Amino acid sequence: AASKSLPLTASAAATAAPNFAAQSAPAVLAPAAPPAGPPLEDPGYRLLEEGDSDDEEFAAKTRNFVRQISEVKKTMNSLWIAIAALLVVASVLALCLTGVAYEQLVPAHQHEAKRVALLASIPIVACLFTWFHIWMAIQMMFRPLEFLGLWQFPGVPGMGIGWQGVVPRKASRMASMGYGCARPYIQGPRDIMGAVNPRSLVAKTRPQLVKVIEQALSKVGAEHFPWADRQMGPNSKKKIAETAVDRIIETCPTLWATFTELLSDTKEGIDNDGMFVKVFTENKILLNNFFLSLGEREFRFIEHCGAVMGFICGLIQLIAFNNLSGVTREIFLPLTGFFLGIFSNWLAIQMVFKPVFPVPVRIFGWHIYDIQGLFIKRQQEVCVLYSKMVVDNFLNFDKIVDYLMTQPILWNKLKAAYLEHNTKVMKEALGVIANWLAPLALGGQQFALLEESMKTALVQGLYEAKDIHKIAGRYVGKVTQLEKKNCRALQLMPPDKFENLLHPIFQEDEWILVLLGGVLGVIVGIAQIYFLS
Repeated sequence: AASKSLPLTASAAATAAPNFAAQSAPAVLAPAAPPAGPPLEDPGYRLLEEGDSDDEEFAAKTRNFVRQISEVKKTMNSLWIAIAALLVVASVLALCLTGVAYEQLVPAHQHEAKRVALLASIPIVACLFTWFHIWMAIQMMFRPLEFLGLWQFPGVPGMGIGWQGVVPRKASRMASMGYGCARPYIQGPRDIMGAVNPRSLVAKTRPQLVKVIEQALSKVGAEHFPWADRQMGPNSKKKIAETAVDRIIETCPTLWATFTELLSDTKEGIDNDGMFVKVFTENKILLNNFFLSLGEREFRFIEHCGAVMGFICGLIQLIAFNNLSGVTREIFLPLTGFFLGIFSNWLAIQMVFKPVFPVPVRIFGWHIYDIQGLFIKRQQEVCVLYSKMVVDNFLNFDKIVDYLMTQPILWNKLKAAYLEHNTKVMKEALGVIANWLAPLALGGQQFALLEESMKTALVQGLYEAKDIHKIAGRYVGKVTQLEKKNCRALQLMPPDKFENLLHPIFQEDEWILVLLGGVLGVIVGIAQIYFLS
């Protein structure tokens, strides 16, 4: 089916066919749009070979960009694994050498060496602890997907004696906020459908549609009146099929316009957050991946920045702890650990999103650097990923039809418009003689059965016509330019609006992320005091 289209087009009917067929669907679903113009070309597969150079260039750049990111990720992962392995080996060797040297010392020197080693562990522990509690806090934002624990508060899913990731727990609200932030800048159903000329769309698939109708005529003829089917040659069937396709092309604007109005309705249509919320709440791992993909680099920065700040603060703790005594010394590490945990988490989050607008740094009037939140700085890059994820996960035909089938009011209206239009087209194509004389000759009941068989055969033929899906999908994707236009629009978002694509997942429960660092800081500080004493 048309992978980048919102409306139910002629090709789209191919995928929707089984659903409509089960409810007495008509023969062919014909889209509608601008008024008839000059004779339309019939390029068939030519569309699959030709394409707009700008679109192809943009698509190539996008694919290349995604591929480069993937390659960089793989390279960085390999590099980090290699570094980690080397550090482990170096640490083991250092411990072995230290142990050998320690055994060679006299008891008094051994005691002094142990004391120095424990003091030296303060900045190392501070570094590892800060990295760990930030990493764990980020994990708690997204995992587990479902509540894991002993008991939940009644009426408050995800809260109680246990835990559920903040994002999965608030999937509905997160999805609604994400849609509300991006919707003013991305294309809606009316924009998308308005970019498609349905007459051209049907013309692109004309050879394949003619073939579908010919096969349907042969199947129904052989089933209901084999004697007449044998007398009707291939040329006669092809002529009937050509006439039917001509009628589809001529009459499609009406149905297309009707579908445009129904789907663009902000309450009953799909121009709202309903689909976002439904997809994300039913597939929470997709919501997690959505946010994790957008903020992957920022999350890593928060972890690494926290580790560096932890080490620096650990050096300060070492100097102060070595010069304290008594009760002051006993409470120093837990107390500073609490504030270190809170401050490092808070500062790391602020550096990701603040300042929203660039703040120039000047020295003696010379512009040196612009300070800006790291996520905001990556707007051009993030928008490419965001646009691709939206198009792949939402603005494709299969997912839209799945969602429409869960909306009984809208679905029934679409079905009614579909049936009414195609019944009219069918009668016009048959002509006066067929509409009046055929029922008399065959009998009303037999004619109704024949008509129903024809509808089912055509719908099944469209469903199996993968060539139509492919050609129409390429055409709709080309003329709508969804990914390209959405990407450019998002890249022009004001920074304070762009921030809201990711920041809400922190703002919702930012205090948990911050407080967790403080609590773990106290625990680690108490453990340090125990070992140091």
